[in-house]
Amino acid sequence: MTWLSKLRLSRSSIFVFLITVVIFVEIIVMSPQLLEKDAVDFVDPSSNLPVNEEAGNTVEQKMQGFHLVENDEHQKGWELFGNEAVGRADGQWILKSVKVKFFSNNLPSYTVTGDVGEIDGKSKDMWIRGNATTSSANGYSFKTDTVRYIANQKIMTSADPVIMSGPADNSGPGFHLTGEKLLVDMVKNKMSILEKIVATKTISGKMFHLTSGRADFSNSDQEASFSGSVVMRLGTTLVKAPKAVFQYSKSKKLIERIILSNKVEFSDADKKGYCEELTFDLAENKMTMRGQPKVVQGEDEIKGHEIVFLEGGKKVKINKDNKK
Repeated sequence: MTWLSKLRLSRSSIFVFLITVVIFVEIIVMSPQLLEKDAVDFVDPSSNLPVNEEAGNTVEQKMQGFHLVENDEHQKGWELFGNEAVGRADGQWILKSVKVKFFSNNLPSYTVTGDVGEIDGKSKDMWIRGNATTSSANGYSFKTDTVRYIANQKIMTSADPVIMSGPADNSGPGFHLTGEKLLVDMVKNKMSILEKIVATKTISGKMFHLTSGRADFSNSDQEASFSGSVVMRLGTTLVKAPKAVFQYSKSKKLIERIILSNKVEFSDADKKGYCEELTFDLAENKMTMRGQPKVVQGEDEIKGHEIVFLEGGKKVKINKDNKK
C-alpha cells in the first residue's frame, strides 16, 4: 500500500469518526428535549374515540411523571397526573396510574383516580378505566369500573354499577349506596346515580334502608334527594313516596330532617297514614303529617290540618286549620 493510499484511508477514517461524533452529540442533546417536552404541545387527534392501546405502531412519545394543566377562561379547569404516559401520532395520550383534579373557582371540586387514563388532545375528553374512583370536595366517593369526562358539557358519566360512600357525620359512617349509571354535573355541582338505588345508614340510632329509582347529592351543602318509587324504612316505620329529601345541619353535622312528598303512605305497628308531605324531625324525635293527613288505626280514623307524632309516636297532636 502506497503512502497516498494510506493518506486517503486516514482521511476517510477521520471523516467517519467526525460523523459519528456529530450523531452522538445530537442524541445526547436532543433526547432530553423530547422527554421533557411540554405535554400541552401534543398533536390534535382526528377522532375522539377511546384509544386502542394495542395499536403501538403510532407511538411518538413516552415519558415518566406526566403532568398537564388545562385552564378554562383564565381559571384552572383541571390538573392531570400520570406515572407514565404514551403519546400517539393521532393526538391521544394513554396514562398509567392516572389522577385528575377538577377545579371550580380555582378550588378543587372533584378528584378522579384510576389504573389507566386516556385523553383526547382535540376535545379534551377523558376516559379513566380500572378502579375508577370519583371523589367530591365534601366527602362523597363513587367507585365504578370506568368513567368518562365530556369536556364541552363539563360532565362525567359512567354506565357501570356504582358503589357510593357518603361523608361521615356525628352519628357515624355516611350513606352506603349501590346503584347504576353515574352522572356528575360540574356546572350544577351535583352528583347523581340514575338507576336501581339501594341505600343504608344508621340514623338517630335506628337502622335505615331505602330503595328508589334515582339519587342526587349536592357537592356544596350535602343535601341528598331520592326520587322514583321511594321505599324507606326507618326503625319500625315503613314509608312509600315519589320523593325524599335529606337535609343536613351544618352546625350539628347530622341529618336534621327527612321530608317525603307527593302522596305519601306510611305504616308502623298497627296504624297506617296518608298525606301529601311527611317530615321526620330527627333532633326532636317527631313526625309531622301535612296535606290532608289521615291516620287509620283499627276502626279509628284521625284527620286534621296537621298531625304530629311526638316522642317517637307515643303521643299524637292534631292541629286544626285556623282559617276555617
